[in-house]
Amino acid sequence: MRSETVDQVLESLASSGPGGRGAAALHAAVGVALLARAAPPGGGAVADAAAALRAAAQRLATESPGPDPVDGARAAVRVIEVAERGLDLAETLRTGPDARQRATAVDVAAASEALRAAVGTARVEIEVDLAGIAEPAVREELLLAVDPVDDVVLRAAKLTAVVREQLLR
Repeated sequence: MRSETVDQVLESLASSGPGGRGAAALHAAVGVALLARAAPPGGGAVADAAAALRAAAQRLATESPGPDPVDGARAAVRVIEVAERGLDLAETLRTGPDARQRATAVDVAAASEALRAAVGTARVEIEVDLAGIAEPAVREELLLAVDPVDDVVLRAAKLTAVVREQLLR
């Protein structure tokens, strides 16, 4: 996916071949890319964190976990973790010195929405994989990983709402 054009990525997603993988990671990669764009120029802790998160999300979006449902579910768990860290960064950017600039605010809100989609989609990927996993310890690990997803989705929605309210003032 890394060297494909947007058209190629969308065509791949639309194909009737085996699917269900990659959408959550792609949402996360888009979200953190927007955060990297919204980060203050010239480096600093926030820009460094955005760059590191962007690299992690790109790896997730370009890796294929293979057919093993445990590997697939664990890859989706990593997407949730990246998205949560992305929301932490989005909240930092929302309160930063550039937060009232329209472009930064739009990027933060768009990132929040992409990260919300990432965690929601990753949860579904894990739930689908759970049907093929019989090991009780692995099932418990995965169920614990999806437990906070509703809170993360709500947190992302609230962040978007706060940004929108801030823009209307």
